[in-house]
Amino acid sequence: MSDERKIKVTKDGPYMVYGQIPLNEEMIKRDSMGRSEKWEETKKLYPDEPYALCRCGKSTDKPFCTGDHAGFKGGETAPRDTYDNRSKVYPAAEGVQLFQDPGLCVGAGFCHGKYNVGETVKKKSTLDIALQQTYDCPGGSLVIAIDGEKQEPKFEKSISATTTPTKIGPLWVKGEIPVISSDGYEYEVRNRVALCRCGRSMNKPFCDGMHNR
Repeated sequence: MSDERKIKVTKDGPYMVYGQIPLNEEMIKRDSMGRSEKWEETKKLYPDEPYALCRCGKSTDKPFCTGDHAGFKGGETAPRDTYDNRSKVYPAAEGVQLFQDPGLCVGAGFCHGKYNVGETVKKKSTLDIALQQTYDCPGGSLVIAIDGEKQEPKFEKSISATTTPTKIGPLWVKGEIPVISSDGYEYEVRNRVALCRCGRSMNKPFCDGMHNR
């Protein structure tokens, strides 16, 4: 058993998780208008170590792999540069920057729920709302910087298998857990990333929202 906490992408197979990383299930709670409101933990899972998580979408015991990935083509297509190189910067309040990498958007909906982050980030009076909107973005597509310092929530190392009331979402990887490609490359380590588990992302191993389409 390895004490090193990491996620290993296997070739055309599951994610192997090492280092006793806590696993749970979280659902997006929506308001009466159907807008994303907050995350709610629905179940704690206690798998043996190490454990395998499905990334093809065919498992009969999600989020775990049940070996049903025969024929799955899981070739990794994600760019191997940094978030800073890929992200765009949008208008914001003085001293504030809003960054976004659209390729990491999972469609969770917090950025345009009750409020639009493009507006909340423009005023100091609504900046706390904007920060929470970015913190709830599981793929780390949205990041706010204040006076040049990127703002991130404090996460313990963990993985959440996410859902909405109607769909299965990505694996939300929290707390700077390394993700290693099937050929041994270590992707940029970030506080928040979302891994595809429907098998249809065009940005594998990361989620690009294809499960919503």
